Amino acid sequence: MNYALRNTVILSILLVLVVLGFLLGNSVSVRKLNDSRTLYENNQKKLDDLVAANPDMNDRDIFIKKLEDLEIKAQRESKLIPIEDNPTITYKYLLDICDNFCQDFKFNFVFNNLSVNEDINFNKYTITGNVPIRSLYSFIYQFEKQYMLYIIESIKIVEEMEEGVLSNNVNFTIVFNAYFQESIHEIGKIPFRKLKYKNLEYSPFYSRIHLPLPDELEKGFLDTSSAGIIGLSANKVFMKDKTGKVHKLKLGDRVAYGTLKSINWKEHYAVFQLNEIGIIKDRKIYLNELKEESK
Repeated sequence: MNYALRNTVILSILLVLVVLGFLLGNSVSVRKLNDSRTLYENNQKKLDDLVAANPDMNDRDIFIKKLEDLEIKAQRESKLIPIEDNPTITYKYLLDICDNFCQDFKFNFVFNNLSVNEDINFNKYTITGNVPIRSLYSFIYQFEKQYMLYIIESIKIVEEMEEGVLSNNVNFTIVFNAYFQESIHEIGKIPFRKLKYKNLEYSPFYSRIHLPLPDELEKGFLDTSSAGIIGLSANKVFMKDKTGKVHKLKLGDRVAYGTLKSINWKEHYAVFQLNEIGIIKDRKIYLNELKEESK
């Protein structure tokens, strides 16, 4: 093989390699381009869906305003850690809660110790006192819901007795931690939240199920436990009490501890809805007999 032929063969091989390399590189580039185009189309679709679901995104100012509103809401519903705490600051804060929300809440205040938990400082305090149960409920509600990061560790409540009868007051002991660290929140700049507050409906120390309690007001109404039905119609009941007096009752009329609920004229009985012991129940009384059935 002469030099010219050999060089031609070598150049032909090199040309083939170059062409193959070009084709290979081009296919890789085409694949990358197709992948990029697919990614772009997917992202564009996600963006279109996002804009369709949030039309305000087209207006940058409105979108930023909504983000700011969300930040304000998150801050309003979260707890804040003040930059410092000491017994004077915490005592004044508790007094502010009392002055604003529960003025009859009186307490004794004790500083226990300073501690550190995962680089966050906190002071431990104890407050004790004797207050109305509703005032204690109001204080705890405000203490838990306000901005300051104060955590109650324990609560002890003991009902107060006066001559063997439950009073409206309780003795309490509350131990809590007041957290603080270097932050942007100065305690003087942390306002009170305006909370929708629901009063305590009843004392948890007073049993809602009890023996019948004498009530002077109820004595003015007919006592169904000692009266009998002497006549009835579709909408009226005639009852005689233990003194012989006849009472005419219509549906909904008051009796002692309840009302006349319904009349069954065909089967000759009336149903009274009563609450004598803290539980509402029905008493069924038949004509001409003092027969009772409870549901």
